[in-house]
Amino acid sequence: MRKICLIILLILPIMLTGCWDQRLLVNRTLVNGVSFDVTEDGKIAAAVRALNIQSKGGGLFEVQDELVEAERPTPVGLGLDLDSKIPGELDASKAHVVIIGEDLAKKGIHPVIEFFYRNRESYLSSKIVIGKGTGKEILSVEKEKSPIAFAILQLLEGAEADTVIPKKNTFTVWNNILDTGKDMVLPYLERVKSDKIEVAGVALFNDDKYTGKTLPKDKSSLLLSLMNQLDKNNRMAIILGSESNGRSISFSTRDLTRNLEVQVKKDEKITCKIDVKLDIEIISYPQDFTNEINVKKLNEDLSDEFTKKAKEITNTLVKANCDAFGIGRQISSLHPELWKKINWDKEYKNVQIEPVVKVNIIKTGNVF
Repeated sequence: MRKICLIILLILPIMLTGCWDQRLLVNRTLVNGVSFDVTEDGKIAAAVRALNIQSKGGGLFEVQDELVEAERPTPVGLGLDLDSKIPGELDASKAHVVIIGEDLAKKGIHPVIEFFYRNRESYLSSKIVIGKGTGKEILSVEKEKSPIAFAILQLLEGAEADTVIPKKNTFTVWNNILDTGKDMVLPYLERVKSDKIEVAGVALFNDDKYTGKTLPKDKSSLLLSLMNQLDKNNRMAIILGSESNGRSISFSTRDLTRNLEVQVKKDEKITCKIDVKLDIEIISYPQDFTNEINVKKLNEDLSDEFTKKAKEITNTLVKANCDAFGIGRQISSLHPELWKKINWDKEYKNVQIEPVVKVNIIKTGNVF
């Protein structure tokens, strides 16, 4: 059953593009995961998890997974080198996951993803992620298991559903690169054990370059709420007070409203006010059951704690020079004359960002 499901997943992109033909799968090597890194001497190193599909006749296929590597001074021609190392025809256009090592990402990701958006047959839903260390370290996990890229894809989709990371693919990343008034954040993966991968948080960008700064996953959901990208069924947990003697609470977000206002004062100083309101339902809140929850006090405590964390997040964004809120886009649209005469990369660090988070408990659970 697992092999049948695997074959369906492999051929589905081909079926959806209207190119379904059994002959297309004969001696064809599909790439379902790609990594890019920079070597010590400045070359670009690519690795792929290649799925070699061999027809056995009667509608049966044999699938073999292997890790193939190549190096070149630039990304151009890497596909030809990889193609020469495997049997059959290499097809990287349907890659599900593209992992870029952090050292290469700091130099800029546009050159290495150019193939994926320029190729007419490219799979525009390919996930673009940043790997802690090298991308190859992540792609080469559990080499004996086939195919690891599908496991990474499921990991990313689960984190997207929980609103821990943004939904980023080839299409949206390309649009972000073109948008000079807003910077992007990308999923950040980490190899924590020899055979385990986890979502570590989000990587912060300036244009197409990774800034080297990240936000851990315990803060990334709040960042996405400040960006108005939080799923309304998102679940979060927080500790009120000190970690050793605090009150832990988990809740589900039922509604989110966000207002972002950019103002330019007479002295041309720029401020950005972000007001977020979260309607939540308590999932877990260990306490003395002889007393009812003081909802008003808990609302205030949660609001204060989230506002404090929001300020930490915005300070990190400013230090990283990552305009994830698109403040520059608002300036260019509403104040074009000011936008023309300022250097946004230098001016952004002077912007005062003032976040305020208000929490409203709409349900405390069945037992309170």
